[in-house]
Amino acid sequence: MSRRKRYQRRTGYVPYAERRFYVDAVHRPEPDLGILTELFIRLALERVVEAREQRQREALRSPLAPPPHR
Repeated sequence: MSRRKRYQRRTGYVPYAERRFYVDAVHRPEPDLGILTELFIRLALERVVEAREQRQREALRSPLAPPPHR
């Protein structure tokens, strides 16, 4: 009678059927809505200023205007 060796896994791979999944709850404090609101308003105003400056630069460039001297 031959003796068989017991199967032993040689890699760290775990088949899907044998995997165990867990969900951990992470409790975090509520965000400060006042600070978030202020940041969004500042960002919006900054984008408005950038868009206005871009429109002014484009308005100054006219195809009929002579090129600027250097």
